[in-house]
Amino acid sequence: MKIKEFQNYLKEKNIDLALFFNNEKIRDSSFCYFTQIPSSADINGILVIPSSKAPHLLVSILELNIAKKYSIIKDVRELKSLKEIKEKTIGLNYNCITLTRLKNIKKEIKSKFIDISEKVSELRTLKTKNEIKLLKESCLIASSIMKKAIDFCNKDKTEIEVKYFIENEIKKLNLESSFTPIVASNNNSKNSHHISENKKLKGFTIIDLGVNYKNYCSDITRTIYIGSPSKKEIEDYNKVLKIQEESIKCKEVKASKLFLKAKKILGKDFIHSLGHGIGIDIHELPNLSEKSKEKITSNMIYTVEPGIYNKYGIRIEDVILNKEVLTKVNKEIVISS
Repeated sequence: MKIKEFQNYLKEKNIDLALFFNNEKIRDSSFCYFTQIPSSADINGILVIPSSKAPHLLVSILELNIAKKYSIIKDVRELKSLKEIKEKTIGLNYNCITLTRLKNIKKEIKSKFIDISEKVSELRTLKTKNEIKLLKESCLIASSIMKKAIDFCNKDKTEIEVKYFIENEIKKLNLESSFTPIVASNNNSKNSHHISENKKLKGFTIIDLGVNYKNYCSDITRTIYIGSPSKKEIEDYNKVLKIQEESIKCKEVKASKLFLKAKKILGKDFIHSLGHGIGIDIHELPNLSEKSKEKITSNMIYTVEPGIYNKYGIRIEDVILNKEVLTKVNKEIVISS
């Protein structure tokens, strides 16, 4: 996973090696990215990537076998003491290290430390062929579950019943959710991150779900209608759908420009970003927001999720690669009784 490219960066910045810490308290997704060890394996370890030599993995003796089984870094060693590390300059992912942990590291390693978090995030923005393959499969699985969830919905079901249905469908596949599914109906749909309740479905109903497939996340949202929508409600839905489809067609454009265009059309009722990168983490670069510095380019995988939130909420979200929609579920308004 781009280890050579990362090592070139270390050489350029005169950093002797980089350390990535992973433990039960703080999971570093970049540890997962470089080793491909599933987060569910609960490995407590340190990934060591020198600027010139081959990387190796340090774990406790209790986890040697499990690390060797899953890691694409084949040099797996027993972790004894950090004091063995003598290099002068060391890169750390500050996004995934607490102040207490950093203080303890500095007690054991007498080196100069440099924050490499920005470079690691940037490196992971453009996906490899293998990552694209895994993300596509994750999106197809999520799409299948979304179709089943939509068919499951009617006026006699509650938000919590639909949420449980989604979670059970994911468990049947021996997979995990990439985030807690959101089912928000009627007045609750105006809350973008609503926690599902024991309330019957009515009116606009937002369903937001994703799965984690071999470390890679998917994310899809559909808004259906339970009952008979008014003309105004249908117009609002189609407005959101139109801006989503227009945003998907754009490439080689600043992410901030896409956001501002959507904001201009949807107005004050559009209260979050237009989308986000997706990969091992559910939220990665690029950020499709007003202050984003990224440009949408080839091999970026990201979501496009415009929405409006006033008396009710409407959100439509898909995962995109090079203008291709990877989450394949009908987007025309579904009306159920």
